Amino acid sequence: MLRWIRWVWIEFQKDRQQQQRWKEQEQRIEQLSIEQARAEALQVLQDESVFRLVPVSTPPNSSILAQLPEEVRELAAQYEQIQMMPAAGEDTAGLDFGRIVPAELREGYLRIGQWGIDTDVYTEVVVRLGDRGVYELCWSETEPTRFHSVYHWILWHYWHERISREVEEQYTDRT
Repeated sequence: MLRWIRWVWIEFQKDRQQQQRWKEQEQRIEQLSIEQARAEALQVLQDESVFRLVPVSTPPNSSILAQLPEEVRELAAQYEQIQMMPAAGEDTAGLDFGRIVPAELREGYLRIGQWGIDTDVYTEVVVRLGDRGVYELCWSETEPTRFHSVYHWILWHYWHERISREVEEQYTDRT
């Protein structure tokens, strides 16, 4: 019984610390200009424990590329895909500039990535004409989540993953 109580307490502490660290990071990312987010995102993309970068093999369709925000065009010119390294048993998720198509979940958006393809949390990463923002459309949500730019989206996901891993590692020693 005491072992179970200790486990519950550690899980509670782990979750609390993760939430606190994540909230601080989320606020910091929100405050970044696009230029600041770009500089940091280009740096964190080199973290191979979080991202797998697939270089462009064939140039993207120029008519589709012209519809994308400048920041997305910059990345699409270099990478066919920017994948988040999946945990065991998860689908590969991330940005796929090689398959830019109209969004399935809402009209007026172009899908530049997705994850949770075969799950109940299916999410499309999308952009829309005339907007520098990047959105996440989840089939179960009525309103999309907006990020200031693709660089802010990359940082949000990078730091969410890093904090989760760091807190997990910190508490692994305690169990």
